[in-house]
Amino acid sequence: MNRILRFTGVLIILVGMPLFAWYFLEKGTAMRKNAMRSLEPKTVLGHFETQTEKDQTVTPASLNGKRWLIAVIGIGESRIYAAEVILKLYRQSQDEFHPKFLTITGMNSGEAMPAMSQLLQFPSNNNDWLICYMAAEHIYPFSAEAFNIPEVYRNQPVIILVDENQKIRNYYLINDSRQMQTLVREYPVFLSLKN
Repeated sequence: MNRILRFTGVLIILVGMPLFAWYFLEKGTAMRKNAMRSLEPKTVLGHFETQTEKDQTVTPASLNGKRWLIAVIGIGESRIYAAEVILKLYRQSQDEFHPKFLTITGMNSGEAMPAMSQLLQFPSNNNDWLICYMAAEHIYPFSAEAFNIPEVYRNQPVIILVDENQKIRNYYLINDSRQMQTLVREYPVFLSLKN
């Protein structure tokens, strides 16, 4: 009986563990391949110019050479939720990848930039994070043209991944939890893509 137990233990170690490892490696490889397919270039940035809260001009040329996560956030209560999602993504990736973020947030008349920055808690002293504000009635028409946003994503809070060659890799709706899960899986792949 003792011999059978030893033989079973050795069999589990020699056969079971490699099968277990192969299974999870295969799943990881499949997930990465799917992410790479999803991250194929869709289109290029349009022509635009906007100002940050620190009066820095942002154009497609200023985004060249780096990978960017661009978030277009409208007005209303969903701004705070969108800001939390974006901050969480930033915190998860900041140590390993040093990501670049550009947020463009809509503002109602009477709202002040300093108060909005405090409300959304975006890091204002971070050179890797550009913060822009825009009048509520201009944000979605501007973003649709500047980032060639497909019709299905227009007039909604959206995250856009842009590579170092100004090619848009993918769009994600911030208010869609499924798309946010997809973004969490694809964002590290996007940041580690080879040119």
